Amino acid sequence: MTCRVIADFTFKEGWCEKIRAMLEDEKNGLNLTANFEGCIDIDMAIDMDNPNRMILTETWEEREHHSKYMEFRQSEGPEGVVAQILDNLSQEPAFSWSEVVYKGQ
Repeated sequence: MTCRVIADFTFKEGWCEKIRAMLEDEKNGLNLTANFEGCIDIDMAIDMDNPNRMILTETWEEREHHSKYMEFRQSEGPEGVVAQILDNLSQEPAFSWSEVVYKGQ
């Protein structure tokens, strides 16, 4: 079943822009995610009222595809995207996994 993942991050002052730049990197950023097996769609949003808050919305063919993707990202080690995100948060991240039951045009 199609899985929607929402990741909500609030970063330390100044880090949202640094993480955004990492995620916009052509080789290792969200383009890599978008081309990972099972990824249907991904987008990044910055909170209009809190510039230190980033929300990633991902759609995957199956939840297992997202799990494999996260294993891959975690294998990148301390210089990787996941480590950089987790090391620079100002509060605990929030994650949700939902079954997509309707998608409008």
